[in-house]
Amino acid sequence: MSSDRQQDGALLGALFAARGQLVSRQELARVAGVRAEDLERRLSPYVEAGYPIEFHPQGGIILQEPPDVWCAEEIEGRCPARENLRVWTPVLLAETPSTNDVAREQGRRGVREGFLVAASRQTRGRGRLGRNWESPADRGLYVSILLRPDLPMAEAGRLTILSSVAMVDAVEAVAGLRPQIKWPNDLVLGGRKLAGLLIETEPAGSRLGFAVVGIGINVRHAADDFSPEVRELATSLYLATGELYRRADLLVALLHGFERRLGRPFAEVREAWAASSLTLGQRVTLTTTHGRKHGQALGLDESGALLLRTDSGEVEAVTAGDMQAV
Repeated sequence: MSSDRQQDGALLGALFAARGQLVSRQELARVAGVRAEDLERRLSPYVEAGYPIEFHPQGGIILQEPPDVWCAEEIEGRCPARENLRVWTPVLLAETPSTNDVAREQGRRGVREGFLVAASRQTRGRGRLGRNWESPADRGLYVSILLRPDLPMAEAGRLTILSSVAMVDAVEAVAGLRPQIKWPNDLVLGGRKLAGLLIETEPAGSRLGFAVVGIGINVRHAADDFSPEVRELATSLYLATGELYRRADLLVALLHGFERRLGRPFAEVREAWAASSLTLGQRVTLTTTHGRKHGQALGLDESGALLLRTDSGEVEAVTAGDMQAV
């Protein structure tokens, strides 16, 4: 990352930390390591991009409540590198077929952990089992994150659990709502799907080489933004609250959620998942590649698989499938 980009990120990070409050030029210059007389020149491109930054005659600078614009410098400035935390490297695109495809290609090229790509629109967004993920422009958060945790492949399912919890954390931080987790990869709000998760992994022998965590969250969708096929099944933060949240705010909260959860004991993450589970303890039907299974959802094992007590009384670990409450 260039020095200028780091400095611009530090400027935006300081302004966002004091959003709606006047910050002295001297303080901004100190935080970013730039000259106070250069601040207007450095910040003018962001004003042109739509950030409501005001330069006051008495010497202070203020960021008013911004619209739904974003830039990589904002994300970096609000999620700065700190000791024992990942360095996030965001790439923000206007359009791409699939953010997962972009991140997976970077993973194969050896790009380090923390790379992430978000797009305003996907033309071929996908969910589990090759299903389409509707990605209309400027409505949802469509992001893929490259991670390289030190895990055996047998425990890669832990990432699904951790990512689901980080998604719940982000929605609660931004919108004050705590959605429920429908195993294995959906967030549900008011009985409708709010978000989905697609994790694609590549091994390095018996270990996990890297994982791409693909996340889609319906943020600013109105009902007409969904196709007739999913309109009665899906919701968005706007439909649930009437508020048009910034996608950048949700992305920042999501990265903070990953920062909190990555590296923590899996037992702690599993407990947080259980607290938000939609069907834990209930009778469910699981449709898997091996047919249908009926029983009670008991919890998760150490690998992240769902423990199902079947009607025969046996407890099975299920790693994939579609769940329906009975």
